[in-house]
Amino acid sequence: MKTNPKIKIKKINHVGISINNRTKSLSLYKDLLGLEVIPSMIDQENIIWTKTRDGTMVHLVEPNDENGIILPDFHVAFEVENFEETLEVLKESDWEIVIGPGERMDGQKFVYILDDDNNMLEFTTNNYIKHADRITDELGYSKNKDI
Repeated sequence: MKTNPKIKIKKINHVGISINNRTKSLSLYKDLLGLEVIPSMIDQENIIWTKTRDGTMVHLVEPNDENGIILPDFHVAFEVENFEETLEVLKESDWEIVIGPGERMDGQKFVYILDDDNNMLEFTTNNYIKHADRITDELGYSKNKDI
């Protein structure tokens, strides 16, 4: 039986995975599994952005308690058909928005909620909506190209 979901998901945009050792984790995800380290579109040094050959992103997330807020590092990001509609559905629902809404350097919009099991879910638009001239080093630290 088909349902008519209130939030229409296009695909999984990325997943976030908790790591504790940047160098050791990169030896697995980059060297062994072949993920490509790509420039991050946020100014947080605790996240390494990588992608698979088909373009699916995997974010490697070191622990961070910025602003005293501790949230799960593991998350799944769903790319949605209509971000504004998704945001309205979330605001009208019983699910609390814990981060966002916001916009990354490349124009990607995002918002996060926690489910009842403390799993973090992110809802996003497509990536690379606008150009962001970022570079990354071999350890996944990103910065603006002109710096």
